[in-house]
Amino acid sequence: MKTIFITLFQGVEAKNILRTDIYKTLIKNPDVRIVFFVDSPERAAYYQKEFSNPRVIYEAVPAKKIRGLDKAFSNLQFLLLRTATTNLRRQMALEIHGNYFKYSAGLLFNWLFARRAVRNIIRALDYLLVKDETFAPYFIKYKPEKVFLAHLFDDSQVHLLREAKRRGVKNIGFINSWDKLTARHSMRLLPDKLIVFNNIVKKEAMDYADMNERDIVVAGIPHYDWHVNHRPLSREVFCQNKKLNPKKKFIVYAPMGKAFSDSDWDIIDMLREETQKGSINNAELFVRFQPNDFINEEELKKRPDLKYDAPGIRFSRERGVNWDMSFEDIKGLTDTLANADLFVCYASSMSIDAAVFNKPVINIDFELQDKKLLSKTPTFFYKTEHYGRVVKSGAACYPKSRQELVDRINKYLQNPQFKQDERRRLVEEQCWKLDGKTGERIANYILS
Repeated sequence: MKTIFITLFQGVEAKNILRTDIYKTLIKNPDVRIVFFVDSPERAAYYQKEFSNPRVIYEAVPAKKIRGLDKAFSNLQFLLLRTATTNLRRQMALEIHGNYFKYSAGLLFNWLFARRAVRNIIRALDYLLVKDETFAPYFIKYKPEKVFLAHLFDDSQVHLLREAKRRGVKNIGFINSWDKLTARHSMRLLPDKLIVFNNIVKKEAMDYADMNERDIVVAGIPHYDWHVNHRPLSREVFCQNKKLNPKKKFIVYAPMGKAFSDSDWDIIDMLREETQKGSINNAELFVRFQPNDFINEEELKKRPDLKYDAPGIRFSRERGVNWDMSFEDIKGLTDTLANADLFVCYASSMSIDAAVFNKPVINIDFELQDKKLLSKTPTFFYKTEHYGRVVKSGAACYPKSRQELVDRINKYLQNPQFKQDERRRLVEEQCWKLDGKTGERIANYILS
C-alpha cells in the first residue's frame, strides 16, 4: 500500500483538498493510504467525524516556536522577495512602527540581494544547516511514498519538506492561492514538483520562487469545480431561504474583514440606505461575510433587518487560518453567485468568482472616512501585484465616490452585459480551465 502525507494545517487546505475531488479521487484508490497532518487534536477529531476511512489517519503536530538559524532563515525570505506587494508591506510597517532605519536598511538589502542566485545559495544553506526532526518519527512509522504540501510558506511545512528531501521521498507542492508567491515571501525550500492554478502563477513560480518550468504543472482551481458541478438552487428557492424579495434585484456586498479594513460597516450602511430610499432602483442588499473572519455581533444587533450569510466554522478567537467551510457553505457560495444580480466589494477573489458566473463586479475605490494608516485603507490592495491584474483586465468598475457608485450600480442592473467580454478574459487568465475536473486532475498527478 502506498502512503501519501498531506498537510491540513489551514482552512484553505481543507477547502482545496478534503472538499474537492482531490480527496475523493485519492481515497477511491484501494492501494492508497493517506496521513493528514493537522495542528491540533481538536482539528483531527473534527475532520475524523466527516472524513473517516480505514485508510485515512490524522496526526496532530502543533506548530512550535522556531528559534536560532531556523528563525533567521525564515525571516530572511521576506527580504529576498521584491514585488509591488512586498514594497507596500514595507510601507505599512513603516507607518505603524516609524522605524526609518529598518525600512531603509530593508530596502537596500532587498535591492542588493533579492536575486535568483542569492536565493538559491540561501536555500542550500537553509537545507544543510537547519536541524529539525519534528516529522522524522512519522517517516519511520509510515514510510511514505509521497508528500503533498499545500502551503509551502508555513515553517512547519518547510520542516516536513526538508525531512522528505533528506529521505529521498518524492514531494509535490501546491500554491493554493493567487497571491501567495507575490505577497508572502520567497519559498525557503523548493519541492520536486509544483502545482499551480494558472499560467500567471506558473510564471511567478519561475520568477520569484526560482522553480524550473519543467517542474511546474498548471491544473486550475480545485474549489471552482463546485461552480461547474453543483446545480445551484433556483432563484425562487434561494430568495425564500434568505428572506429576499424575488421581485427585486439583489446586490451582494463581500466585506474585506476587520483585519484589513474598518470600512465594512460604513459601506453596509451606505448600501442599505441607498437601496431603502430608492436611489438604487428596485434592489436590496445581501451581505456575505468571510469564512475566516469574525462578525461583530454588536454591529449586527444594530441592524436587525440586515440580510446576510455567515459561512464557515472558526476554531480560534482571532481571524486567521483556523477555519473550515462545510459542503453546505461551499454550495451556498455557488448558489449565491448563480442568483445574485451584482457584486460589490473592495479587492477580493470574489471578483473572479462573480466573473465565472458573468455577474457584474464593482470594486469600491473610495472610503467614507479618512484613514491615517495604509494598512486600514482597503483601496491600497489595487496596487498589489496579484490584484493589479484584475484592475488591468478592466473586468470591474472602480467608482471613486458615493454617487458614482450608485450610478454604476444602476447602470449594471439595467445592463448586466456591460463588461462581459472583460469578465470572460479575466476568467480565462485566472481559472485556466473550468471543466469541473481540476480536483481529479491534481489527484491523478499526485498518484502518477
